[in-house]
Amino acid sequence: MIPMLPGQAPKKPNLLVQVLLLTLPALAWAQAEGDVPVDEAIELEAVKITAERRETALQKTPVSVGVIGGQALEKTGFQHLFDIEKNVAGVSFFKGASNQQSSIIIRGVGTTNQGYTQAVGVYVDDVPLARSVAAGQWDLPDLERIEVLRGPQGTLYGQNSTAGAVRIISRNPTDEKVGWVSAGLGNYSSREARGYFAGPLKEGLLAGSVAFSYRKRDGYGTNLSTGDDIYGADVAQGRAKLRLTPGGGWDAVLAIDGLLDKSDNGTNATPLNYGNTAPRDTWAVQDLTQSKLKRGGANLQISKAISDDLRLRSITSYRAYKHDPDYMDIGGLPRYSNTWHQTVEQDVFFQEFQLQGDWGDRLSYTAGVLYQSENWQNNNWSYRGLADGVTINRQLAKTEYDTSDVALYGQFDYRLTDKWSLTAGARYWRTSQTYDGSAYNLDENLQEVSERFSVSGLKKTSSGVTPRLTLGYQWTPETYTYASYTKGAKFGGHNRSASTAQVASVAANPEKVTAYELGVKNSAFNNRLQVNAAIFYNDYKDYLASVSNPTINGVLYNGSVLTNAAKAETYGADIELRARLTRRLDWNVALSYVHTEFKDFGYGGESYVGNHLTYAPEYSVVTGLSYVQPLANGDELSIYGSVQHTAKQYSDEGNTERGTIPRRTNVDIGADYRFAGGHWTAGVKVRNLLDKDQILLKSYIPVYGIESSAYDAPRTIVATLRYDF
Repeated sequence: MIPMLPGQAPKKPNLLVQVLLLTLPALAWAQAEGDVPVDEAIELEAVKITAERRETALQKTPVSVGVIGGQALEKTGFQHLFDIEKNVAGVSFFKGASNQQSSIIIRGVGTTNQGYTQAVGVYVDDVPLARSVAAGQWDLPDLERIEVLRGPQGTLYGQNSTAGAVRIISRNPTDEKVGWVSAGLGNYSSREARGYFAGPLKEGLLAGSVAFSYRKRDGYGTNLSTGDDIYGADVAQGRAKLRLTPGGGWDAVLAIDGLLDKSDNGTNATPLNYGNTAPRDTWAVQDLTQSKLKRGGANLQISKAISDDLRLRSITSYRAYKHDPDYMDIGGLPRYSNTWHQTVEQDVFFQEFQLQGDWGDRLSYTAGVLYQSENWQNNNWSYRGLADGVTINRQLAKTEYDTSDVALYGQFDYRLTDKWSLTAGARYWRTSQTYDGSAYNLDENLQEVSERFSVSGLKKTSSGVTPRLTLGYQWTPETYTYASYTKGAKFGGHNRSASTAQVASVAANPEKVTAYELGVKNSAFNNRLQVNAAIFYNDYKDYLASVSNPTINGVLYNGSVLTNAAKAETYGADIELRARLTRRLDWNVALSYVHTEFKDFGYGGESYVGNHLTYAPEYSVVTGLSYVQPLANGDELSIYGSVQHTAKQYSDEGNTERGTIPRRTNVDIGADYRFAGGHWTAGVKVRNLLDKDQILLKSYIPVYGIESSAYDAPRTIVATLRYDF
């Protein structure tokens, strides 16, 4: 035991020690079980992915991809896109003021404003979700896997994927009958119910599936001004699918999904400068319990095998989103500091036609054309008070975007020899945005008293070409390497919730990136060990950032302005390891190192040069163990655990002390007991085992006297009981 001085806090073990602690049981079990004969086939299962818009083997795909399989999603109790960072290194999140936002950051680059286009594209069954606000909760039990594609994906996945793409793939129903339901109870009065049913409606012709999920719990904190619980959750969602396979090469799948989320928005309002307010508590005078999000859509995918070597595919989707009401507070002070409520509505139509084929045994190709039309409306009522707590500025800002995207893309893969392969492709894209905006002064009853400005019909159009070139080499059947050159772009456009006509008139140009990557994928010990690694360098031009009071072309702009403020670079490495230590014991490790740096920053931000990008931790580590023990009576016990560690990061471009988000470590564990016969399974999941109060987000706005933070969830325990039919 390490001796401590009086009053000294216990010394926390460093990351390496924590990883070793999790690894020791693996080594012990492996030694106890002894060597297992090769003929008992304990090699790792082959992982198939569709990152290249066609099915390929993970170990032979020239992209850095993190995969979370369906079993891992169920086993770990995956609830939200936030949980990706507990499974895939190099991924972090801007966790904003509401439960529904999921602003994803990959390799240090992302988008933190829900009103702007994303740097990480999010796709559900190949349908893009425009803007981070549309991502939300995803824990339906029909998920087959989640693929995280690191680095620009501009050729196959569009211009708004300069940092990467997240692909959520759900299962399609077949003639196989599947059915189960589960229920769970836990602390904070949590309760949940989930289920999945799939099978034939008419064998060989029509199959269907239904998946549903419901979670509700009390809040983790208290609004000390109103007495309300905050950080509460109340989410219900479902998806139904019909699949028609009439023969002749036809395959059609219709999917309809919907979500209702009434979770509160009290997640970013713990003041750090008001008394000794406990983590997750607030003094906000705003009622933060009022929130309602509705989201849903329909997706029709039709494919036709024209021949053995050629397939045509159509993807048609309509999605809608409405967040009303949506109440938020940043300061957490017992007065109006930075408080607002808003309504957000979105309607998106998407159509893509895709042609895939093979020409002989050496050439494969994918080509497509797509169109997307989005209407996005945001009404934002804000009431901000100066530090004296008396002066209150009440405003209403209205924003409406009509954005259309068209694109034409193609990519081919050619086997030059038995070992050498070439992948080349390009995408032409064109985005056009029409913008209407206005702002009003409000009285104490939030009624309009005067108009600040009104503009309509402002238009911004951008276009470009994003190419990709990759050279691969298969050294041995177990070792594959690749080198890639890629370009990407992210649309800029007009400012959201502008407060003046001057700010509203600014339309940013696209953000552009040139990326280089070297990767190796290797299997060893009869495929009991897989190690995939990549090193990368990204050069960003016209980096998009919101800048306060910039001077652009000699003109001072008062307010926060989205503009092409910077040049930046990122470089680093990703490493993923999967190992089957014994027949029953699996171990995985994922590490990511990324260095981010502003190479230039205009508009009064010269001091930012050399600083790290925001919300870009320099390193992250994820490691986990999973063990299955069959029992003599036919029962089966599964236990698992994971450790996630993320380095410190900054919430501001100045990398200030007040904007520093400390490093954090999270430990999750769980166990499932499956009874003989395979019908009943009892389980328990513990998240944040060490019950740490860890900061996820900081806000510092001195003019309003604000210094506040958002915290991760405390320790939660949920016990579940599942029945498989």
